[in-house]
Amino acid sequence: MAGANRDRLALATDFDVFDFHRIEPALMWTRDQRPKNVFFHQDPSFVRLEASDNLWRHLPAVYERLERSAMRDMRSAWCVRESGVQALRERYPEIAGQIRFVPTWVDADVFPPLPPAQREAQRDAIAQLHRIDPGDGWLVSVGRLDTQKDPLAMVDAMVRLRAQGRPVRWLVVGDGVLRGEMQRRIDEAGIGPFVHFLGLQPPARIAAILAAADAYVLSSAYEGMPMALLEALGSGLPVAATDVGEVRRVVQDGVNGRVVPPGDAQALAVAVGDVLDHAPAWRGEPALAAVRPYRPAQVLAPVYEAYRECGAPLAQLRRAARQLGVATVSGRVQQPVVGVPVDVLEPADTVSRILGWAAQGDSRYVCFANVHSAIQAHVDERHRVVLGAADLVAPDGAPVAWTLRAKGHPGQARVDGPGTMWQLLEEALRRGVRIGFYGSDERTLGQLVEVVRRSFDGLRIVYVHSPPFRELTREEDELVCQRIAQAQVELLFVSLGCPKQEFWMAAHRGRLRCVMLGVGAAFDYHAGTLPRAPRWMRDHGLEWLHRLAARPGRLWRRYAYCNSLFVGKTIAEALRSATGWLRTRPSAPDR
Repeated sequence: MAGANRDRLALATDFDVFDFHRIEPALMWTRDQRPKNVFFHQDPSFVRLEASDNLWRHLPAVYERLERSAMRDMRSAWCVRESGVQALRERYPEIAGQIRFVPTWVDADVFPPLPPAQREAQRDAIAQLHRIDPGDGWLVSVGRLDTQKDPLAMVDAMVRLRAQGRPVRWLVVGDGVLRGEMQRRIDEAGIGPFVHFLGLQPPARIAAILAAADAYVLSSAYEGMPMALLEALGSGLPVAATDVGEVRRVVQDGVNGRVVPPGDAQALAVAVGDVLDHAPAWRGEPALAAVRPYRPAQVLAPVYEAYRECGAPLAQLRRAARQLGVATVSGRVQQPVVGVPVDVLEPADTVSRILGWAAQGDSRYVCFANVHSAIQAHVDERHRVVLGAADLVAPDGAPVAWTLRAKGHPGQARVDGPGTMWQLLEEALRRGVRIGFYGSDERTLGQLVEVVRRSFDGLRIVYVHSPPFRELTREEDELVCQRIAQAQVELLFVSLGCPKQEFWMAAHRGRLRCVMLGVGAAFDYHAGTLPRAPRWMRDHGLEWLHRLAARPGRLWRRYAYCNSLFVGKTIAEALRSATGWLRTRPSAPDR
């Protein structure tokens, strides 16, 4: 997690969906609005098991609290145990429909059965390499040597099998914290010559060992749906396994193996002997038939469909960014501010450019970047893509304008949303431009229209709408588009808050033949529902302090996080530029 945090921007670029296989890393990305999925490889209640090897067993309540925090961001959750699915649905009823079972799968191309002649040749090669008698019965296990896998139970089972005179060998693939304890018990029992520690092996080598063995052994204390078990069955091996997780989905007692209670070494020894006795009948087709439903294409089809569904919006934004991005504005000059491209602009030129687009009936959108939106784009790939696709990104915040000055544009002034909106209204009155207001609430919109009409008598306000706080349905959104089109809006001021307004504008470019401007709190300022900072505070970059004083409970976390990160990133960029000695990854990758 520390490494991921160090390189988070490089890691978080150019993909559309997060997949997490642990809860803890998800907590690092809570500010990123891209859809997130999490996979549980175990029933989450395992954290409270005494036999668990997970260190959270010492602080289960803390883990569950972190899990709840992370799950609030999840679009979907998948678990490889049915009992885990049920536990998660009970724990998170609000997203129960998005919590689904997904079995483990086996890749038949990597783990195939072998024809008899080829299997014997492979068995002879392995026997020679590891000095194993090819005439003995070969048992193989694959996995970590830790508490969950309970290899000590298999050690005890091997002691019993050898005591019975069974000519068996145990091939142990894997390594872990219990290796030393296993070796000690094996030496004490005198079965060292019959246990072969093969260590960590690549998949192709594991496949060769499985195909050459006589039976697979799973001695786990608890499991989800162990992949190595499916790989063994896919290789044609019969199985002796403990009754854990989803083992009974694939191991049919008396058909392709035996299933015994976990922790019972005597029962496991009996099961292993039975499997070896019946190996000619249980090997091959009975094993293969059990795992045919668990091929990747079948198992992962619903997962891939979920990816396509939840990744589609950002994929569309990326296409729009490529097709309608910077190239649509000629003579455009931009500079990166904490990795976010911001336009070098004069306020008067901004107004004339926007009105020129409106006169031509162009579908465009304009963003105003302050410290909050720049940092939001820095940590959220979706927002960064939306700003990158905008037709204009104005330096709204004073620190953003200062940064542009420091980068070689000494005359750069602040081009803020509320001020630009007021200038556009003045020019719209003179030119007869049709105006629309979208966003905020009914009370604020009513007061805004009253103030604007009083200030600009004769202004053509043709559309006013306050949408519900929730996301619109497809039908509702289509109706909004129809009414904006019917009103022939040329300038549409949008006040939905950052980053919602930027996402909305990006999604509607090409659908609305007007210029959309995301002006944030401008509706509240001009309506008088929110006091604006005095001019001297705005000119000196202290407007955030005035807003913080007005809404401390709501804004203190935002400013503490955004301002400190902005200062740190800006200083780091300056040091890299000035000295070249601060060797870190760039704020944003080249595209």
